[in-house]
Amino acid sequence: MDRSAPQWGVHVDVRTDRVNYETLTDEALLALITVSDRHALAALYDRYGRRVFALAARMLGDPQSSEEVTQDVFLSVWRRVSSYKAGKGRFTTWLFSIAHNRTIDELRRRRRERYRENPTLEDHVDLPSDTPPPPEEVVARSEGAMVREVLGTLPLEQRAVIEMSYFGGLTQVEIAERTGQPLGTVKTRMRLALKKLRIALTERIEERSA
Repeated sequence: MDRSAPQWGVHVDVRTDRVNYETLTDEALLALITVSDRHALAALYDRYGRRVFALAARMLGDPQSSEEVTQDVFLSVWRRVSSYKAGKGRFTTWLFSIAHNRTIDELRRRRRERYRENPTLEDHVDLPSDTPPPPEEVVARSEGAMVREVLGTLPLEQRAVIEMSYFGGLTQVEIAERTGQPLGTVKTRMRLALKKLRIALTERIEERSA
């Protein structure tokens, strides 16, 4: 039985005994998901599940919750596959956007619980005072508009590494490969950018609370 997914221009044979899922493109796997092929979803999970888990774990610091978030993300892919438009961006961008939003939801749920127990500004915002947090956590724990404003004040090269890490879900090694910059340079830019973000966000929060 052959079926096609014309919205992506992909034609595949959905008989599992004739499909090598590991060699299929992301778009081909998504085409199979549209016809309820669970093997295709499993292949995407094998391909990206570890990276989605790593993103959630950096933000949540909790393996069990991160695993639950990861499962929810791929369940969303299964349910919302028709909302992905290939012409508007890469699948990974769409996937990590779902992962980021789902993890933010979990962070907000945790903050609400903590805030009910200890309603202080420091606990509500949860910005550490010493070690800069990873970029996903900085953004997730602050007002979106405020973060965009602060990002705009960073030097271009520092803003770029933050955006690639946060919006693109890339590791520092992947950023170095994509930009052609030494890994040490990427790490330095990330560290400086996070420090500036933490200081600037803290100042703006204090101004708003004054």
